Amino acid sequence: MQAQARAKTCLLVVEDDRDLHELIARTARREGYDVLSAYNGEDALALLRASNGAVDWLLADIRLPGMVDGWVVGSEFSYMHPLRPVIYISGVDRDSERRATGSLFLRKPVDIPDLIATFERMSREAAVQQAAAERLAG
Repeated sequence: MQAQARAKTCLLVVEDDRDLHELIARTARREGYDVLSAYNGEDALALLRASNGAVDWLLADIRLPGMVDGWVVGSEFSYMHPLRPVIYISGVDRDSERRATGSLFLRKPVDIPDLIATFERMSREAAVQQAAAERLAG
């Protein structure tokens, strides 16, 4: 997909490691995505609630500082937007059944080509879901 075609796609990155956060955000921007950033769960929830549906998909670290972890952020996002994708990211050894339906799980350290491939996959899936929703509505 061309970067221009994705310019309207907005990704919320929720990662407390500043270096990794900036790497992910910079990669997403280079690939043509708009990026919103949060470094903890509380800020992520505030951004989601204030975004008026502008966030197309979410990338959230599971372990975040504060009282709200990535599982909660992902659940809230999925509740607000059940057809929009979530990518969970963590250095933990195993995945969990707590993740939102249709979501992906990436392990740290993140491989940039895999991250880009994941972004492309999520964009394709989001486009298919959007087209299906439009067919049902119209």
